[in-house]
Amino acid sequence: MSENGKPKFAMYWAASCGGCEIAVLNIHEKILDFDANFEVAFWPVAMDAKYKDVEALEDGEILLTLFNGGIRNDENEHIAKLLRQKSQIMVAFGSCANEGCIPGLANLSPIESLFETVYNTVSTENEEGIRPQSSYEMPEGTIHIPEMYPVLRTLDQVIDVDYYMPGCPPESHQVAAVVDLVISVVKG
Repeated sequence: MSENGKPKFAMYWAASCGGCEIAVLNIHEKILDFDANFEVAFWPVAMDAKYKDVEALEDGEILLTLFNGGIRNDENEHIAKLLRQKSQIMVAFGSCANEGCIPGLANLSPIESLFETVYNTVSTENEEGIRPQSSYEMPEGTIHIPEMYPVLRTLDQVIDVDYYMPGCPPESHQVAAVVDLVISVVKG
């Protein structure tokens, strides 16, 4: 619970298109019920939050996390594990988190082929042949860039998941029904 007595909520966007975030926003006035009953602890697409803010929370302090997207890089995996540790209820939210969906199609090709397509095709201007590096030295210090994994994994291949909400994206009326259910349980 937060200082104001509201349970905490989190949402994270891993390897996906962002449609799940829009589906949550498309619950229209129901979002006000959500706001009245939850404190948003972490939702990078909707608020300024840092990983260190989540790390500072007690284990289990977040009541509900909606995690959308598959696990494609080490940052996705780190945040999935961190949010699992900090959350009482973890929901694989949307098709990408559940079965890989469109981002999972990249599993049909070797990672080198993906990089070749992205960085060396006719539509890409990359005469120097620059490829992503996991770290890079800058005058300000070393910056770290998420390292791509050879395949995308679903959320439950990385952490324990409590509930699954399918859909690409989940229908807004389904999201609203879940919000109502969680609120009734919290208030019950």
